[in-house]
Amino acid sequence: MSTEKQIIANKQNAQLATGPKTTNGKEVVSKNAIKHGIFTKDLIVSSDIENESADEYQSILNNLVDCLLPCNQMESLLVEKIAADFWRLRRTIRFETGSIARAVESLLSEFYSYSRPNNEKIEEEIEEKQRVMKWNASYLESLAKGQVHFDKPVWSGDDIESDIAEDFHMIAKTISSLTKEEKEWLYCSYDLTYEELRNLLEKYGYSDSKKISAKLIELFSQQNLSLEEDIQNLFRKKQKNNESNKLLYMLGMIPSADNTEKVLKYERSLQKSIYQNLIMLKKLQGAF
Repeated sequence: MSTEKQIIANKQNAQLATGPKTTNGKEVVSKNAIKHGIFTKDLIVSSDIENESADEYQSILNNLVDCLLPCNQMESLLVEKIAADFWRLRRTIRFETGSIARAVESLLSEFYSYSRPNNEKIEEEIEEKQRVMKWNASYLESLAKGQVHFDKPVWSGDDIESDIAEDFHMIAKTISSLTKEEKEWLYCSYDLTYEELRNLLEKYGYSDSKKISAKLIELFSQQNLSLEEDIQNLFRKKQKNNESNKLLYMLGMIPSADNTEKVLKYERSLQKSIYQNLIMLKKLQGAF
């Protein structure tokens, strides 16, 4: 046990050994903790997954040297140990962030695994339906103006083009008085010609262009109403996805109990190591 006289002498010596004061002296001493590099080799992670910066670690070490001013090899080793612990503590924080990110990604993956369209697909579907509605609106305008003619298989005008056979097919499917054979022919055949469909419509009173146009205006207007309803439903799905994603993100912010305990335990050990090495360094320097 140290005597009272030795304790006083140690305190007096400590006042004389507080490290270099000049800039040159600090520069020389700052290399004490660097020249051996005991921790550096195995401390810096370099792999295909992650590459840590040796220069960044060196900057942390240099700053600690400037702050703690080690003046011999033992003190330099303690400073480098503190720097290594700081580096590992920062890596632990990155691990926590990565764990949360992976948890969120896993939850989102599970969320979308039930054939639920994501917002990108919903946006594409909305855009496609809006495109169809825009085409319908142009065609409806041409029909209302009496510009569409039905004497040819294809009509073109106002930068749009319509397959008249398809228009005839739409009208034919609304005729309730079709015979059984005609219904089978209409619904099961995929190679119906313009002439065949035109003859069928004429049989049931659609020989006048105005009557055909009026029926098409009715059908395309109904189609646009249906498309508008579909778009509103898609917007609601998108909103629901946003709300669900927000909830999943909040859930993902909570790491698993097992990981949390391990990470916190490791953090506490690093913090304890930093504190103990600082105390030891200060004792060597005579601060305590």
